Amino acid sequence: MALPAVLGVPDSTLGILLGLAWLVVLVFAVYQYASGNRSQQQFYMVACMGSFWLAYSLLQVSTALSGTAEIGVVGFAAGAFLVGVVAGLRWRDSRSSDTDDDVVV
Repeated sequence: MALPAVLGVPDSTLGILLGLAWLVVLVFAVYQYASGNRSQQQFYMVACMGSFWLAYSLLQVSTALSGTAEIGVVGFAAGAFLVGVVAGLRWRDSRSSDTDDDVVV
């Protein structure tokens, strides 16, 4: 990866920083949705984006691990990816249900 080579930051360190940042974003989004300050459509959009970036970050962290720990982190990344796919599909469905009301037949 060119960026860490330029900055001198290893992939695993960058992955940890990105992973923690996106984990904070996801926890904050859940908190706002639960308290009623965020719409369902916005929540699904942030959950989709945050889950994909969290999966990417975890795969960077896995480069520094080996054995069972690496398998666990890669499995968690795969789970985060699937959560992102489901959230993206729900976001798309929530957007299409909003536009269905505007269609005149």
